[in-house]
Amino acid sequence: MEVIRDIERAGVSFASHGGPPVLTEVSAAIPAGTKVALVGTTGSGKTTLAKLLIRLADPTGGAIRVAGIDLRRVSLASLRSALVMVPQDGFLFDTSVAGNVRMGRPEAGDREIRAAFEALELGGWVDGLPRGIHTRVGERGEYLSVGERQLVALARGYLADPGCLILDEATSAVDPATEVALRNAIERLTEGRTALTIAHRLATAEHADLILVLERGRLVQQGTHAQLLADPDGAYARLHGSWLASLSADGW
Repeated sequence: MEVIRDIERAGVSFASHGGPPVLTEVSAAIPAGTKVALVGTTGSGKTTLAKLLIRLADPTGGAIRVAGIDLRRVSLASLRSALVMVPQDGFLFDTSVAGNVRMGRPEAGDREIRAAFEALELGGWVDGLPRGIHTRVGERGEYLSVGERQLVALARGYLADPGCLILDEATSAVDPATEVALRNAIERLTEGRTALTIAHRLATAEHADLILVLERGRLVQQGTHAQLLADPDGAYARLHGSWLASLSADGW
């Protein structure tokens, strides 16, 4: 595993092509090995912040530093080997499950790919596919459900063995069995690693070591679940209350 040291966001701002600011002076320190949840309403800047960390874009103000080094001074090849993003749609290519997982480490053999699923407690799931790890997934993974595509993406992330993971939770409906498999796999994948989860379900935030609450591109709160709920007028308490109300309306 490539070790990721402490991450610091110092006054990070971002605006696209001279447009209005998407992020404004976001500052936060993330100790190595911390499980972080990024929460906020749609358009609050969660995904943009994650994209800056993997350098799909660079800040237009401020800096993101790892172990004190500005990410802009780190080669993209080095960054890609140390940090992996698992997108919510689990984007897959029209090849086999094994072929997609192998993109995490091209030299890996079938035995190593099978071991990755076992390590994430997904061996039973992959064995249940028509041809196991050799099952074709179709264009953009159309033969699999949204949740199943993310299971394959998690195995790909495990095989890459990064020091830091960025996970974008699936927002589409996931059947209960797949959701349990996803949660277990994520727990195993993030063990011992720095992990930032773009949390669309606040159940994920409840178990994070650190929650960063974004609102209109600004970091308005940070702390643990208990600390943030202690402020009943805070942004997190409002989000949590709305989430609980939505669960009640859905009959949970």
